[in-house]
Amino acid sequence: MNPQESSHNRIYRSRLKISFVAVIYLLSILFDFLQSRYLPLYLNLDWTLIFVFYIGWSTDAVKGAATGTVFGITQDFLLGTLLGINGGVKTLIGYSASYLSNVLNPDLEGILRFCLVAGVTFINNLLVFKSQYMLSGFAGEIPVLTLLASSLITGIAADLLFRILDRIHTSPKKFLD
Repeated sequence: MNPQESSHNRIYRSRLKISFVAVIYLLSILFDFLQSRYLPLYLNLDWTLIFVFYIGWSTDAVKGAATGTVFGITQDFLLGTLLGINGGVKTLIGYSASYLSNVLNPDLEGILRFCLVAGVTFINNLLVFKSQYMLSGFAGEIPVLTLLASSLITGIAADLLFRILDRIHTSPKKFLD
C-alpha cells in the first residue's frame, strides 16, 4: 500500500468518525428536547448522558470530557436549565467513563454495564437537581423515587443502545482515534 492511499483512507475514516459523533450529538439533542416536552419526568431518558458515557468509555479522557462539555451545555441551552450545570456534570461523566473503562473490563456487558450506567445516571440526576435548586435559591425535597426510576430506565436503554453501537464499531476504543 502506498503512502498516499494510507493518508487518504485515514482522512476518510476520520470524517466518518466525526460524522458519527455529529449524528449522535444531533440525535441526543432531539431526543432530549422531545421527551422533555411530551413525557413525564420519570420516563425521561438522559440521552445526552448515554452518549457521553459511551464516547467517554470508548475513547480517552480528554475526548470524553470535551464531548461531555459540548453535549451538556447544549442540553442546558435547549432544556432551559441554568447554563453550565449539565455541562459541568457531563464533563465529569465523560472523563470518569474513560477512566473507568481503563480500570474495569472495557468489554463490560449486561447487568454490570446496566448497574454502572444506572448508578452514574442517578448521581447525575442528583447533582443536576440539587445544583439547580441551590443556584436558583429554592429549597425543596429531592424526588428520589422519580430520579431512581429515571435512572433505571436510562440504564436499561443505555445497555441496549451500547450493544447496537458496539455492533456498528467493532473496536470501540479506536473509533475516535
